[in-house]
Amino acid sequence: MNITSFGDMAHSVFLRSRTAELKESLATLTVELSTGQASDLSKTLGGDFTYLLDIDRNLSRLESFEVATTESGLFASSAQMLIAKIDDNASSLSTDILATTGTTSENNTNLLSSQSRLYLEETIRSLNGQVAGRSLFAGTATTSVPLADVDTLMSTLVTEVSGLTTAADITQAVKDWFADPTGFDTVMYQGSTTSMGAVNIGPNEQVNIALRADDENFKQAMQSFAIGALATEAGLTLSTKIKSDLISGTGNELLSTRNRMISVQADLGFTEARIEEAAVRNAAAATSLSLTRNELTQADPFETATRLEETQFQLEALYTVTARSSQLSLLKYI
Repeated sequence: MNITSFGDMAHSVFLRSRTAELKESLATLTVELSTGQASDLSKTLGGDFTYLLDIDRNLSRLESFEVATTESGLFASSAQMLIAKIDDNASSLSTDILATTGTTSENNTNLLSSQSRLYLEETIRSLNGQVAGRSLFAGTATTSVPLADVDTLMSTLVTEVSGLTTAADITQAVKDWFADPTGFDTVMYQGSTTSMGAVNIGPNEQVNIALRADDENFKQAMQSFAIGALATEAGLTLSTKIKSDLISGTGNELLSTRNRMISVQADLGFTEARIEEAAVRNAAAATSLSLTRNELTQADPFETATRLEETQFQLEALYTVTARSSQLSLLKYI
């Protein structure tokens, strides 16, 4: 009969090795039980990762769409708020001018002209608006301030209309300057002439928030307020009648401004709705894919618990054997 025996060193190495193996297995099973995810995906998936990789790729795309919808939504809502401010000012001044029709007084004219200049300044400030450090109305030049200040605009217009003797001529000169590429576009606009490109907010879906301060709709708003502001602008000596006629003309121009602002707001509102709908669809798709992924990679809780219990029992038994072995000595043996 052959008897195989192990020396103390070999026995000690075996015990340490087995202990480390069982501890590692215990740690792995504990993580599986707490997370519900299999640690050995190759075994769980039968070595075929194709479906899992496809799910992960789609989840990654949806994450990028989530960033795009969040940024686009913030961009659109911020622009909407600023445009609404321009429209509110146009409505307010238009109403005030209409209320003074037939009761012209120099005091009212001066007040309305001052109000017009204030709203012009606020319009420029709105069109210079930013969100997250990016200009909303500068086209692709998002780090630039798109418009020069109100003083630059008014001093240039004073030069343009100096010497004109009727409100009609002054109004036409202002309109011509705003329409002339060497006028407003050169003196006031400092942004890019290239609008921002379309943004992907979902599979095969894009939105384009192409807003620039040199857009005709916004130029109309500034033009309307500027005409009224000229009535009392320093550097011009105008009769009371010309001032009154300029204010009346401003009222008419503001009607066009309001129509344009409402149209811009409606278009932007439609874009906001599309962004929100895309965000909801993307979130639903991401949830569905995440659930499918969990089903593919989850560990069987009953099997994991059973294996964990077995491993704990084996480790406890090994500790018992190790403890007994450590107490052996030649003296006790004899």
